[in-house]
Amino acid sequence: MSLVRGVVVAFAALVVAYTLPAFADKVDTKNNLASFGAGAIVIKQPAVYSDSWSGFWLLDEDPVTGYAPPEGDLTPKEFVIELADTDSIAEVSFDSAQAETGARSSKDVSVEISDKADGGWQPLVTATLAESTDNQHFPVKTPKTGRYLKLTLKTNHGDAKYNELMGFGAYGKVVTKQPVADFSGAFETTQFGAFRIKQTGITAIGCYEHKNGMITNAGFDGRVLRFTWSEVTNESHSGPAILVFPSDGKSFLGLWWNGVDAHPAGRWDGVFKSKTIGVCPHFNFPAQKAGGDVADALRKDGRVRIYGITFDTDSDHLKDESKLVLEQLVATAKAEPTWKLAIEGHTDSSGAADHNQTLSEKRAASVKAYLVKAGVKADRLTTSGFGATKPVSSNDTSLGRSQNRRVEVTKS
Repeated sequence: MSLVRGVVVAFAALVVAYTLPAFADKVDTKNNLASFGAGAIVIKQPAVYSDSWSGFWLLDEDPVTGYAPPEGDLTPKEFVIELADTDSIAEVSFDSAQAETGARSSKDVSVEISDKADGGWQPLVTATLAESTDNQHFPVKTPKTGRYLKLTLKTNHGDAKYNELMGFGAYGKVVTKQPVADFSGAFETTQFGAFRIKQTGITAIGCYEHKNGMITNAGFDGRVLRFTWSEVTNESHSGPAILVFPSDGKSFLGLWWNGVDAHPAGRWDGVFKSKTIGVCPHFNFPAQKAGGDVADALRKDGRVRIYGITFDTDSDHLKDESKLVLEQLVATAKAEPTWKLAIEGHTDSSGAADHNQTLSEKRAASVKAYLVKAGVKADRLTTSGFGATKPVSSNDTSLGRSQNRRVEVTKS
């Protein structure tokens, strides 16, 4: 078996749900609700060949990585996937082109859905997969709603040793979305020391003990935290990263990249220790000032990358949950009346370049309009859009594209 990168399951606090308005009937196959980037995690899986072939890699939207059982174990394999929200699922997909041989690729599969993790399953799809083929999509005859998916791999295409699947996706509509909980606290990892995270609304700042690690430019989208990691030893290293805090509050799961590489360079597996954040040897959390972490980042670096400002798909309409970080920007502007703020919009590479350029400009303008309406003088604010021309991660995967969709603010 060849080696691929592995990961572990992580968790955080349950929160009170609120119901979203109705959506259009068209299935959005660009938005994989069963992906790690969307906050989905595997909470139950069968025996695995190794950590490098665990069930997590079914959700990373990279068809090179996937699941395999121990050698010779061809019994049916069940995975329970916890979605970030309660979703209506209308279509599922499978990748198997990168299975090590065609005979090893999964053949007969089924997908079920429930509103609980341990029963009440309703069938979504029973399918026979083609040998060694990616992007195999199967519509659900009657879309069903739930928080949990059960994926069962029943047979392969004839190999006597392994049943391999490289990717799974689920598409539909978010029905009941979980608001952001407070994930502040201290977490312990085996290889990277303690992680310490302080959350303010949907922004965050933090540190970890390995090589003076720092967590900056951090923002929550639901239970998903996107940020920039950096380590200072003999030289500086940095790149994008993501943590997911699932619902039982016991740990987190994370991936990190070197620069704009398509594939993650490693994983983080954090176990919750305390709500007392503490300090890292190389970093004391600053005292809270007006504007919170947004203001702190601008004071320190003159620039802040914000993932907590989000928009409707392919739109410049600000989502309601963006208000928390937008209010930090308002407070920052009012606390520092001599600052001029430049607002930048950035998109991923989906769509035509001219469309992305226009969309990024409109999104920056929407942020400015919010600040002006809140009392910030317009002549202190400028806007610009860069489309997909300044990626901070690879646009080859959905995870990378999610890092590239962002707002950045600079001060002068």
